[in-house]
Amino acid sequence: MSTANVQRHRHEARNRPAGINNRQDVQRNHYLLLTKRWIGGAVLAPACLVTAVTLIMMLWRAVTRMDFLKSEEFIFFSFGGVVWALAYLAGVRPVMAYVFGHEFSHLVTARLFGGRIFDWKVSAEGGYVETDKSNTLITLAPYLIPFYTLIILLVFGIVGLALDMQQAHDVQLMKWTVHLKPQRFLYALVGLTWCFHATYTVKTVIAEQGDLKRNGEFFSMMLIFLINAFLLIALFLASSPAPGLGFMEVARCWWSVASGITGWLWHLVF
Repeated sequence: MSTANVQRHRHEARNRPAGINNRQDVQRNHYLLLTKRWIGGAVLAPACLVTAVTLIMMLWRAVTRMDFLKSEEFIFFSFGGVVWALAYLAGVRPVMAYVFGHEFSHLVTARLFGGRIFDWKVSAEGGYVETDKSNTLITLAPYLIPFYTLIILLVFGIVGLALDMQQAHDVQLMKWTVHLKPQRFLYALVGLTWCFHATYTVKTVIAEQGDLKRNGEFFSMMLIFLINAFLLIALFLASSPAPGLGFMEVARCWWSVASGITGWLWHLVF
């Protein structure tokens, strides 16, 4: 994302005389990046480890005790993911769609934080948003928010106000009558769009996009992983076949894992 502030800072950097790096704004940015680096290592990295282990444990429990792999939610979510994987392997690259979602996520987040939008552009070669507001959430929004998945959830949420999503509806296709359940389309589209989001997030992180560098690459990657892991847990809870498996159970599991890892490290060090 290109912002008005970033463009101004770049212009100043090009015209800055040698030896002037002790300016207050330069020092402030340096200390901010250093602080984020420490937060990434001391807070986010352990949280990522605990969250990843928790997700694996909850999935294993669901698979072994609740027939999660046979659930309608998992089957159609996986179907959507497979459709995206086959399309990607076949050479489908919806770059314009990704760039639009990427820049629009910047734009919406900037507006939510009270920023003004001066200009924005989307093309197959890339895009930008010029705004007078910039912070960590604005610059990392496209990596934290699965834009098209949210659109799908919003559309189906509105449709669900007028249509029973769990009931099969008869649809006439030429000579055949097909029984279609809207909820299955929801699961499949969520699977497809989330895998689309994950694919391009990984590609962008590997390419070392400027949004990550502005916040510190390690801090950014830890935050991206953590938020997306929590998103997967939320999707897992929403599709869980067991009514008793909810947020409190995940929270207890998370705290148990965190306590176990902390205790192991304590005995290892002391």
